[in-house]
Amino acid sequence: MSLTTHAPTTHAPTAPAPATQAPISRRAFTRATLLGALTAAGLVAAAPRAAALGGQALGGPALAVPAGADWLGAVDAQAPLSRLTLPGTHDSCALYGGALTQTQTLALPDQFAAGVRFLDIRCRAVDGVLAIHHGPVFQQIFFGDVLNHCLAFLAAHPGETLVMRVRQEYSTVSDAEFGALFAGYQARWPGLFWSEDRIPRLGEVRGRVVLLADNSGLPGLRWGGPRTDIEDDYDIGTVFELNSRKWPEVSAHLDAARAAGDAQRLFLTFTSSSGWGLWPRQAADAITPKLRSYLGALDRPARPVLGTVPMDFVTPDLARSLYALNFGA
Repeated sequence: MSLTTHAPTTHAPTAPAPATQAPISRRAFTRATLLGALTAAGLVAAAPRAAALGGQALGGPALAVPAGADWLGAVDAQAPLSRLTLPGTHDSCALYGGALTQTQTLALPDQFAAGVRFLDIRCRAVDGVLAIHHGPVFQQIFFGDVLNHCLAFLAAHPGETLVMRVRQEYSTVSDAEFGALFAGYQARWPGLFWSEDRIPRLGEVRGRVVLLADNSGLPGLRWGGPRTDIEDDYDIGTVFELNSRKWPEVSAHLDAARAAGDAQRLFLTFTSSSGWGLWPRQAADAITPKLRSYLGALDRPARPVLGTVPMDFVTPDLARSLYALNFGA
């Protein structure tokens, strides 16, 4: 299985101007967190929950599939995050830059509404703030904007959880400096991040963002550490390579996730790729039918667990076809 990361390119950037990022107030966050706690305790009405998904997926009759904005709220609180199927996006904010750098068409609020729960956030350290980049291209959004989107969604849907990979992109400050910048955001958005180096049960992290730390200066679950199993062979130059190498790696890794039973091992399978003769949209158009075919062949009532599946150009129906597995549908 491959563990690879996207290296920054060397083109000269146009530095974005810093923006003032006003977080949602502490009072608003406290109110949302309290609502989430009351919901988890059964003191506020919540959506019906599925049977526990801990250890391994359970069979049984299919359950009603919730809407994309609220599906995790219908999953049992004892389910380990690693034993769920989570739709995700690769380079989640990359909506700009043209065919070479765009990887999504849905902005973050639309991704959340569609059921996406894993975010891949690439931060450039510049002028004391974190700007979101894909390579040299500024994506017209700052890290504080990302956190405000997450906080607004979780305040409105306190039974939900988001998982966020954070890494440095297109800047070369030390890990210590990058970590210090991140800590400043963490202090201004208190209580938003869950940053322990273990895989939690869902009930521990409702209303919060679980941090996957792809930088040694950050707290959280270590990206590429012993609790993650990652397939991200992204440098695919042609459709032939996608068919002969990328898709076999993806399908084998999804199979491994289905066979796994370790609640402290998080599988992440990136379907995304690009290369010299294959741009992100072309790669997505080539691999998505294969993923749909794979999903269609599963014994869905048995609720197979695929882990976290980050994709390019995610659509609401594709996200639903993944998270519906948690309900046997």
